Amino acid sequence: MNHKRIAVTAIALSLVVAACGSDTKSSTGTNAGSATSLLGGQIKCSQQYKGKEVHIFSPTRDTATDHPIADYVGAYQPLVDCTGVKIVWEGTDQFETQINVRLQGGNAPDVIDFPQPGLMTSLARKGKLTPLTDTVAAHVKTDFIGGWDTYSTVDGKIYAIPARNSIKSLVWYSPKMFADKGYKIPTTLDELKALSDQIVKDGGTPWCVGAESGVATGWVLTDWMEDFMLRLNGEKVYDQWVNHQIPFNDPKVKAVADAVGAYVKNPAYLGGESMVKAIATTKFQDAGLPILSGKCYMHRQASFYKGIWPKGTTVGADGQVNVFYLPSASASPKYMLGAGDLYAAGNNKPETMDVLLYTGSADYQIQEVNKRGDLSPLKGIDTSTITDPFVKQIADMQKTADVFRFDGSDMMPGAVGSGTFWTEVTAWVVGGSTDDFLNNVEKSWPKS
Repeated sequence: MNHKRIAVTAIALSLVVAACGSDTKSSTGTNAGSATSLLGGQIKCSQQYKGKEVHIFSPTRDTATDHPIADYVGAYQPLVDCTGVKIVWEGTDQFETQINVRLQGGNAPDVIDFPQPGLMTSLARKGKLTPLTDTVAAHVKTDFIGGWDTYSTVDGKIYAIPARNSIKSLVWYSPKMFADKGYKIPTTLDELKALSDQIVKDGGTPWCVGAESGVATGWVLTDWMEDFMLRLNGEKVYDQWVNHQIPFNDPKVKAVADAVGAYVKNPAYLGGESMVKAIATTKFQDAGLPILSGKCYMHRQASFYKGIWPKGTTVGADGQVNVFYLPSASASPKYMLGAGDLYAAGNNKPETMDVLLYTGSADYQIQEVNKRGDLSPLKGIDTSTITDPFVKQIADMQKTADVFRFDGSDMMPGAVGSGTFWTEVTAWVVGGSTDDFLNNVEKSWPKS
């Protein structure tokens, strides 16, 4: 599940950053307007877009507790100084509804920020989006972590540029507890299982899990399924599963459910049968907190969980908590599950394409990494320039991934991915049968 779905909903806000003249200092402290080009000459600096606007339509908006728009727009300042373009950000909490209304009505935004590739794909196939120019498309093909080009491509044409992301293939743990027991970070799935068994043998509880999230209860468990689908069956079968080219109750899917169940349905791993039952009612925000009190050793959760630990919690190799990569199988590619945003074009105006090209540049994305703590799927990001030690740690981890795949439930039809997959996996973990879980989801898959 893309963690934006659990964000606090607030009134949509928009922000306009006026274009600056050629003598205005950019946010990087250089006089961008005095240069002749940006991005190695790919964008000319001649105020060619002065008086023109590029509107970015996005589900990201300011809320009572977070004000991201100024950061996202401010990172375009060198482009503004260079070209004279004006960036207008339109944030809404009704993104999926409003983008359909606008595209159907012929009022397409210049740039559209899609948090879900599935929606972008459906709109591209309806002819509502514009393919990227060859220059921007080439950047997508060559400069991003493997897999992102797949989500930007629809029927052979590239429609979007990757903008930012989070990663999910992480295990949070207590460095002190590991050190006290002499436990090593596992580097294969077999080692992860052996470590879990050893913790039980030593009288500890290896895992803590919680999946309650209101109407979205269950998404934590679908993430477990997605990570293990990649690790047991590889990316090709993962894609077949997500696209329903194999049925949801296929033997390969059942093997994944059995492997996940060996962790989340195992009373010995969770501290008793009552703790297995409690998964459905334990808020996902609270699920990792027992690590801090020594009640469990590990918690599988995404990078965004850093912001959920109680204020004052230290994160890092010498901290109260840290992360390690949820290992792939021995000798297999290093798989990384995650979520993120794709910026697509609503038209082929030169200023639209230049904004997209700049969005996909290291110049833009490193600012967002440092301002917002977002990750960048761009291979060329210099992680040594990341100022937050934790963000640098997970950025380095992501950079070593061989294959990236997007959150599977976000790619499935809504009736399944945010419907029966959530409800049936929750019923399964607290006592339902694996066959019922898989068969019920398969029956719910839309026929067309």
